[in-house]
Amino acid sequence: MILKSALPFIAILLFLLALVFRNNPFLKRKRLRKEPSSFPGEISFPEVKFEKVTGALGWVFIAFYCYSEAFDYFAQEEYFDASLALVFLAFSLFLALLLVRPGENEDLFFTVTKVALITSVFYFPFSEISFLGDSLIYITAKITTMVLNLFNVGVYMVPLSSIYTTNSSFHEAYNPIVIILACTAIQSMVLFIGLIFGVNAPLRRKQKAFLVSVPVIYGLNIFRNVFVTAAYFGQWFGSPLQSFDLAHGVIARIGAMILLIIVAYAVFVILPEALNLVEEFFHFIFRKNQ
Repeated sequence: MILKSALPFIAILLFLLALVFRNNPFLKRKRLRKEPSSFPGEISFPEVKFEKVTGALGWVFIAFYCYSEAFDYFAQEEYFDASLALVFLAFSLFLALLLVRPGENEDLFFTVTKVALITSVFYFPFSEISFLGDSLIYITAKITTMVLNLFNVGVYMVPLSSIYTTNSSFHEAYNPIVIILACTAIQSMVLFIGLIFGVNAPLRRKQKAFLVSVPVIYGLNIFRNVFVTAAYFGQWFGSPLQSFDLAHGVIARIGAMILLIIVAYAVFVILPEALNLVEEFFHFIFRKNQ
């Protein structure tokens, strides 16, 4: 567990080194001359730059972390989350491979690495440091409880993050709603933070893009939690468990995807540099596969 928690912070350090020491050669170009009796000429080894080596290692450590996450999710039978972890694992290894290949688009991968660094700095402290993660979970559960009561859904919270209905007979058979880190929308928010502040653009437009994305995502996520909790306690779609599965696993998930697309569109309108980065990256990938 300690080793797993250390992996992303090692990756953060490597990403930081890659950006700080960009354009500093890790290995100077070496030229080995042949023996005098041989044909004239020289053998050149391509230059390996420090930021490419450290950046690639950073992605490898992220891949190891994703492997550990996928293993844990499979053990918990959380197959959707496990699949996402495997996708990120493959993506991380793919980027690591591209970084060490000579002649690739260094400016593109420099920007992608910067986005990864910012995203990692804002996500992994919450996911791996209990105090920070628990604080965010507690705040989210508290706000969710307050909003539920505003809508006359009688609930109360038991710290750290359990939400109970005031109908005590309900809990004779069913558990409370428990807010976990995934219920805080931290993953979606940090992705937008990394994308917005990782590209080169005027600070004023970055601030506007931030305001139409991160606070909006968090606010919408509160209402997502409210909807799922109210459906569960109110038995909107059948039994409490059926209501939870439909509200959480289908309606809320589809709604979240639609809303994220809308938020992303707003960010791209305000900050076209972010869209250019995404387009350039996929253009590079598809061009390499042709």
